[in-house]
Amino acid sequence: MLDKANKDLRSIFSKFATGVTAVTFKDSSGLNLGITVNSYTSLSLDPPLILWCLDKDSDLYEEITNLDNYIINFLSEEQRDIANSLAQKNDHILNEDQFISIDQGLVIKDSIGWLSCSKNQIIDSGDHSILIADVNDSKIIEGYPLIFWGSDYRSLLR
Repeated sequence: MLDKANKDLRSIFSKFATGVTAVTFKDSSGLNLGITVNSYTSLSLDPPLILWCLDKDSDLYEEITNLDNYIINFLSEEQRDIANSLAQKNDHILNEDQFISIDQGLVIKDSIGWLSCSKNQIIDSGDHSILIADVNDSKIIEGYPLIFWGSDYRSLLR
């Protein structure tokens, strides 16, 4: 249980708006899996690198940290359901109608873009690990992003 100081810290952290991504991959047994991530950020253009953070208590921690390749999907504002679904512990299976399989991996249908990534390094830090990845390929698709702010999903005001 969080003490008051941690609740206050979590509350102030929630005041920083982030986009919502889903990391997708085939696990070691061939299952199509994904996990919701809002701790993604670009890191470098030359060479192209990104980073994201993974909770060490995640049920997918071992599987993900052993991956060589995965896709970062940028979720659209219409994808709250998939963001909620993939955020649940022990329920990360993607249904066949939710993704398209491409040479680089699994792309979530109707996302607003994706990055094909390969593991560069993993840095241990606190209760999370920082995953740095090389960007190998990408695609931009029209649409508006799903935003996470105030511990809830939001849409951009237009």
